[in-house]
Amino acid sequence: MAIEDDLWDQIATSLGAVPSTNLSSASAGNDLYENYVWSLVLEAAEHEGATVSLRGPDGNPATQFWFRTQPSGIASNANPYCYALIQFPRCPDLEAHVGIYVSGRSKVKHECDVAVLYKSEADTCRANNVHPRCTKVVLTAECKFYIQSTVGIPLGRSFLGLIHDIQNGERYFIATRASQSVARLFSKHNKEYEIGLSPMDRDMEIRLRGSFEKAFRDYRSQYV
Repeated sequence: MAIEDDLWDQIATSLGAVPSTNLSSASAGNDLYENYVWSLVLEAAEHEGATVSLRGPDGNPATQFWFRTQPSGIASNANPYCYALIQFPRCPDLEAHVGIYVSGRSKVKHECDVAVLYKSEADTCRANNVHPRCTKVVLTAECKFYIQSTVGIPLGRSFLGLIHDIQNGERYFIATRASQSVARLFSKHNKEYEIGLSPMDRDMEIRLRGSFEKAFRDYRSQYV
């Protein structure tokens, strides 16, 4: 079975009863990979006690799910882009998106392949057609789908620059192909990463999901 089929199986599980979507196992691998990581974020939230529901652009329960396949503003209406609503008891609601822009400390916009942010911030941004502030983003993941080549040091250094502007915290670098040099770089700088992640490596998948669970645990601890 091709890796795209495995990625799609995980995404389809996260969609549950939603009958249709713009993605399939035949979609581009990078699109599937980002949404695969997004689905692991949703699983982690549920494991930590959240209620997760899929929402359409109007905020109502999604009857079909439209994924972003290119970065755009959270307020974009180019397509009926959907997201996941994450609700922990006694905590502010969160939203999990794929492929949105976030405003850094420098006021420069940055693409976040996966982003979890406060719903109140998302509502404000949709109403005013602006990008979410990095200080209101709880978790981000940079996702690299490489099959024939490995992740190089320049990409690792680029990620370090990105998280400097969108602030340290729960910021993850995730890629399909292992790279010892990049792993050493992130380890030296004490950054979160999983390099070599795919559905075919269940141990690594469980470890990353556990890291996401810890992030949500720490989020909940601020309010309960």
